[in-house]
Amino acid sequence: MRTDEVTFVFGGVRLAGTIFLPDSEGPYPAVVIVHGSGAVDRYGAEGTLRPVIHHFAASGYAVMAYDKPGVGNSDGDWLRQTFSDRASETLTAVRILADRPDIDANRVGLWGISQGGWTAPMTAVLAPGEIGFAILVSASAMTPCQQYLHQLDVELNRDGFTATQIAQAKNLTKQRTAALAGGVPGSEILAAEPPSLAAEPWYQYCATDAEELDFVRPIWQFDVSPFLRRVSCPLLALWGAQDVHMPAQRCAAAFAVDLAEAGHQDFRLQVFPHANHRLGDTRAGAAPDTLATGYLDDMTRWLSNRVGSARAAAVPPA
Repeated sequence: MRTDEVTFVFGGVRLAGTIFLPDSEGPYPAVVIVHGSGAVDRYGAEGTLRPVIHHFAASGYAVMAYDKPGVGNSDGDWLRQTFSDRASETLTAVRILADRPDIDANRVGLWGISQGGWTAPMTAVLAPGEIGFAILVSASAMTPCQQYLHQLDVELNRDGFTATQIAQAKNLTKQRTAALAGGVPGSEILAAEPPSLAAEPWYQYCATDAEELDFVRPIWQFDVSPFLRRVSCPLLALWGAQDVHMPAQRCAAAFAVDLAEAGHQDFRLQVFPHANHRLGDTRAGAAPDTLATGYLDDMTRWLSNRVGSARAAAVPPA
């Protein structure tokens, strides 16, 4: 694998990343990484995207991954981005990559994880003729608000809290949600909460700051369904059944309904039974960095049947 450092500008902000290239001869089909939430660099949260990137490159695909605004070597502030901003930024990255002579512009697609599973479909809808495929990992069919309440319920139940305590935590979230919808600044939302709440044992699960509240305001009720129904490129979506962030089977079922009712001709949905949010192996005895069996190979096998690999012409789906 070879690497090429790259910078580009979106919205007046300089972003920095790396293009990972196979050792084989190009032009290459290519993947643009669409990160999940939080302050993550080109390698993802805790470096968890390294094996994904390396596997794509070893399989004949170029990969472009870059630091989110304000992270690593990128300027800006990711907390000031909406999902629309992220989708347009991703499309800029696609175009930067497609303009390279060693990349096959007709075979450039997206790989999005978690929050990237919301913004990647938006990107695909922005420029359907420029997106060759989309691979979504742990993409939620819920709104961010619904997903947060689900995660809160799962974690508090898992950690032994009572039904009353769980209801208190969820009610606090609903109160914050109402205030956000009313345009109340994050600082005022927190200032209005009784100081005694911080002493509640469940409060740590709801702890936040004003900046984060202001960040989630424009995305809190985002619904991916209208975008998913307009995606026309081949789509692969993968989930882990042990994901505490979202109900994987319910999300897969919702995706199936949206895509089928929209008449999508080429999609595949798969839930790995022993995998978590990052598709890590959750079985007893598995090392912390072990990925679900078949996860990486299934992705590139599916992708090869759609766009081929390095030096291969595009082929119809199997």
